[in-house]
Amino acid sequence: MKATRSLAASVLLVALWLSVAPRAAFGQGSTWAGVGLARMVESAMWKAGSLRVNADLEIRDAGYDSDIYYGFAGYSVPDGTISTSFPFQLLFSLSKKIVLDVFDIPRYDFYLKTKSERAWNNTFHGQVHFALAKVYLRLGGGYANNRQRLSQELYVNIREKTSRLDAFALWQASKAASFAVVFDRVKFDYGNAEFGGMDLAETLNRRVDSLEFVTFFQPDPRFRFFVDGQYGDFVFDAATSQFKNTRSYALFGGFVSIIQEDSPNRTGRIVGSARLGYMKFDVRDVGQTDGSGLVGDVDLTAGILRLTTARIFYSKGFEFSVFSGATFFVDQSYGMGISRSFSRRTSLSYDLTFGQNSYPRSATDGDGFSGVLYRFTTHRMSLSKTLSRYLRISLTGTLGRRVTAETGQAWKRYLIGVSLDFGTPINPISTPIGGLLRSSPEFGN
Repeated sequence: MKATRSLAASVLLVALWLSVAPRAAFGQGSTWAGVGLARMVESAMWKAGSLRVNADLEIRDAGYDSDIYYGFAGYSVPDGTISTSFPFQLLFSLSKKIVLDVFDIPRYDFYLKTKSERAWNNTFHGQVHFALAKVYLRLGGGYANNRQRLSQELYVNIREKTSRLDAFALWQASKAASFAVVFDRVKFDYGNAEFGGMDLAETLNRRVDSLEFVTFFQPDPRFRFFVDGQYGDFVFDAATSQFKNTRSYALFGGFVSIIQEDSPNRTGRIVGSARLGYMKFDVRDVGQTDGSGLVGDVDLTAGILRLTTARIFYSKGFEFSVFSGATFFVDQSYGMGISRSFSRRTSLSYDLTFGQNSYPRSATDGDGFSGVLYRFTTHRMSLSKTLSRYLRISLTGTLGRRVTAETGQAWKRYLIGVSLDFGTPINPISTPIGGLLRSSPEFGN
């Protein structure tokens, strides 16, 4: 007990000292990542000495869902829902060139009638940034414990635990050129989760390692182009699932815009990122079908009129199957949207999304896991209002339709809900890369 009190007192004293210590200059060196670090620190919501804090109360989809399982129960299950989270981020300047960055996202998902779906969730990540003259380093690790939708293949909430180690190293060779190495190791654990008699831990528990080598080129201050070579290694825990062990090889190319999100809209201005390439998904078991083809992510917005923007988006990748007789499936979605600003504080947007999930076609096609699994279409409209600098509210309506390819049965689902943000969201450095799991928002990639 004494040791616990002593530790708590030490932590309190350190935090107090950081809050009153004289303001330190956050070193940024001459790398673009270091400049991004300095910008992230200086844009924090609260500042006290060497301490910076971002905090945000987020309420999501407080409203009605016509089918929380989207047909997977075999019948519609309507319910009232609300998701509340409190993301916060602490930034400490340990020296002129070293910044400690810690963020946590506690979240509670509430269902009015379906009590079994109510769940506490949490995501934690810590990392240390080294901003040297021409070198930028980031070392981090985290743990997440969330009950969330598993995938389009099995659209039900499953408890997923992930632990992660990651590293990022960048060398600014010149003003226009830089080179980076990225490493990620993530372990997935599904505990005692089951569905339809399937032990999901035995089927999906795995370790994922990825290594990337990236070349950045910035001939224009508005865009940063890159070429990204990637290697991935997927190793499953259970002996019965090791036929899914896979190596992946990929080469990507793309760009990311450097324009600040809060800059005024201009006709022809492009904001967003594109990352497209070719991946070889090499399943080690010689009896299994390999995958290959176009993969990547695109999300681009362009000003088409003074107060109107248009958006296009695309995503395609390989996902491991929850079914014991299948190795993986391909998840693909694409669409477009339009947004109209009525004033500096009010906007209306509409997005239309198409997608499908499909298994690789094998030579025999006799195992029941071949061809298109689902096709889906989603319409989404949102009216957003900024009430003050730190308060934003939106009303969103969504209509979805999912068709089972084998039977042709269609499931419809609509949602209407209110979302609210009060505060400043977590503000990680934006990079167009971050390992195979770059799309995981909980780790800030």
